[in-house]
This record gives sequence, C-alpha cells and structure tokens, in this order.
Amino acid sequence: MPVFPNNISLRQLRAFDEVARQGAFAPAARELCLTQSALSESIRQLEEALGLRLFDRTTRTVGLTAAGQAFLLDVRQAFETLEQGFQNLGDLAALRRGKVRIAAAPSVLAVLLLPVLPALRARHPGIEVDLIEDSAEGIAQRVQAGSVDFGVGAAHPAGGDLLTQPLISDAMGLVAKLDEPLLQAGRLTAVDLAQLPHLAFVGLTTDTAISQLLASAPGMPQNLLQTPLRLSNPQLLFEAVSLGLGVSIVPALTARHPSLGLQGNLRFRLLDEPRILRRTLLIQRPRRALSPAAQLLFDALAAQVQTLAQFEGITPD
Repeated sequence: MPVFPNNISLRQLRAFDEVARQGAFAPAARELCLTQSALSESIRQLEEALGLRLFDRTTRTVGLTAAGQAFLLDVRQAFETLEQGFQNLGDLAALRRGKVRIAAAPSVLAVLLLPVLPALRARHPGIEVDLIEDSAEGIAQRVQAGSVDFGVGAAHPAGGDLLTQPLISDAMGLVAKLDEPLLQAGRLTAVDLAQLPHLAFVGLTTDTAISQLLASAPGMPQNLLQTPLRLSNPQLLFEAVSLGLGVSIVPALTARHPSLGLQGNLRFRLLDEPRILRRTLLIQRPRRALSPAAQLLFDALAAQVQTLAQFEGITPD
C-alpha cells in the first residue's frame, strides 16, 4: 500500500523544489510570494515529517544533502505527472479529447446516434466514440457492468436499479411492399393481418424489445406471434420484406432506418389498432455522472430526437 505522510502538503513540496532550484531561501521566497520565515518553516516541517535533513545550510548558501538530491528527483517526477494529469483533465473539460462508449438498439444507432456524429467529429475531432449494438437485456447488462457510459433502449428486468430517463416514444406500424393493399386501407388493424391468408409475417428474434412488445400487446393474431421467419436486426428484416417473404410490424423509429430507404419498393404505415407505443430510454448507472464527452453526445442525441419529431408516429418524451 502506498505510504504518503498525512502531514506533508503540496505547498511544502513546492517550497522544497524552489529552494533547491534557487540555492537560497530569499529568492525562493520571492518566487513563491512568501515571507522568508514562512518558507523556512515549511522546509522545517517537511524535514521533520520525513525524519531527514534535505538541505545543508550555511550563512550564505543552501545545498542539498544526499537524501535531498535523491528526493528532489522523485518530487520533480511527481510534479511532471501531476502536470500531465491536470493537462489531461483540462483537455477533457475542453472536449479536446475523450472516449464515449454507448450500447443501443440497432435502430437507435442508425437513426439517432450515427446522424449526429459528422457534426460532432468536425467540432471535436479528438473524441473517440464506440457504438455497440445489443438487445435490451444486453444493453442493461453493459450499463450495469460499467463497460459503457450509457445505454439507449427499452427497459429490461436485467437493469435492476439502473436509472432510466424517457427519451422518445414511437408507434408501431406495417412495413410492406408498395403493392400491398393494406397500405391503402382507410383503417389498419392487426386483425386485418390475420384475415389475409396470403400474408406471411416476418418478425424479429424473441430477444429483441420489439418482438417482446408485440407479444405483450392485446389482441395480436397468432400468425404475428408465431411467425415462420425471424431475423436479428431491422436491416435483415427489411431485406426479407423486400424479397416478398412477408410483411412486418415495426416501430416508427425503426422505419426510419437507412436500410428501409434503400429498399425503394417498401413503405411504412402506422397501425390504427391496437395503438402500440415503444418507449426508448436513456439508461445509466446510479451515482455516476456522465463525462463531458458523454454529456456532449447525449445532448446531440436529444437534439436529434427533436428533429425526428417531424415524422408521424415519433414523439419526444
């Protein structure tokens, strides 16, 4: 265990360093804006705490003892380390550098987080960002373990005592090919999907929050819950729908995923009944403030949420 006497202060160490640098008490006192007697007392207290003489004193000069010479090297190395530490903190506070790790659902990464990075990188090129795709359970576990600064996703029992803050809500709707008649219906309900035998339903894997939300919604037809095809992320799901393998129900935010835009033959239509809302949360560990860099990214994320509010079915919380 490191040993550092409680009665030794940084002020005493600075006094020791300056006297060694000047080779006399009077100029060292002037440099430190101290009286000579106060400087002498600081050196006396330091020597007493260490149990060793650091200086040989005469009426005209002050010289380091052998112990003082060895100690001076360590003190100056410690000062250099402290100076670098203060510089690092200054860089972090000024957002000249830093690292942020965020775990989020795929649609959150693609629609909320990635779009804010170009402007962030232009203003703060020294900030590194790691974006990690995960399920609701995985996000909670990563935040709980402290391996990410914060998570963005749905609530999950694995979160335990994690702090959550509402961020955005989005309603569920149908994703289908352009020629699907349901896209043109005056009113769209989940029951309509059950009554069309030609429709196969494409779902997300059961570990995703979207799949769990659909399973818990009242009145959902069995063909939506026991689908023959499940995929692990929205990009694959949209590709499957584009290939004619079926239709799907996803939240409005997920429908803004860039891969849906690449599929020119797909469209999204809000579900009128049941009205199913997904709530996306900011997830943090308790008693752990965000770093300046993480706070910067969260503020940009919150601004992006406001931008997305222009789209039907998306509401900031």
